[in-house]
Amino acid sequence: MTAVVLASAGFVLAKGEGSLQAPREIAGTEIIDKRGSFVPQDITLTNHRGEKVLLSSYFADGNQKPVILTLGYYKCPMLCNLVLNGLLEALKTMSLKVGQDFRILSVSINPAETFDLGKNKRENYLKAVNLNDDSDWAFYVGDEAQVKLLADSVGFQYKYHERSGEYVHSAGIFILSPNGMLSRTLYGIDYKPSDVKMALIDASNGKIGSILDRVILSCFHYDPDSHKYGVYIFGLMRVGGLLTISVICLMLFLYWRFEKREKESWTA
Repeated sequence: MTAVVLASAGFVLAKGEGSLQAPREIAGTEIIDKRGSFVPQDITLTNHRGEKVLLSSYFADGNQKPVILTLGYYKCPMLCNLVLNGLLEALKTMSLKVGQDFRILSVSINPAETFDLGKNKRENYLKAVNLNDDSDWAFYVGDEAQVKLLADSVGFQYKYHERSGEYVHSAGIFILSPNGMLSRTLYGIDYKPSDVKMALIDASNGKIGSILDRVILSCFHYDPDSHKYGVYIFGLMRVGGLLTISVICLMLFLYWRFEKREKESWTA
């Protein structure tokens, strides 16, 4: 991920530092895992129409849908677009649908960006996923203090690099529960549809997705070290045990039906 950050900001290593050492400029721009923290819903942002909105309005509509939060800026030359495009690719093959099962909120970390930039970005991405509803995928801007509160709450660190005129940050997306709690952070720019799907089902406490999806989720667990979902051996054993019991019950039922028919044929 460091290589991507370096490429986006145009940094070079200082002389004598060695090729394996990261420049001082990117210190303090990593993503910290803050699972369980809540986003500050009393902050004010600006939507694509230039209207001031409280963040709480995005979580208080009664839909009880999880939210994917992305942080970046609309004039970012590379990394932010890679994050959004990586998410878009995952959405194309995922059975869960934006608007129907979850929503997406993209917020600019650049206080100089205006709502019309968000509007243009919004139109492009909504067209790519065939969306029309304002709340399905919102693109907000805001002043520095308000956005910083939001970014800090999910562990997204960034800073402005004056020489390049760009923001230095890492890549990732944040999965929020319907009440605004950070449930999962998925790192990088390439998101497996299965990981995004399981993270959303997890964040909704099983309120979205099919019964089969929830059964599959019980066989996997989130590994905070790899930041991915892996096989959960006890989950597999539990599901295997349930399947075994179900098969035994079915066999006993069929045997009982067979015995009953045999007795009826004898007394006929």
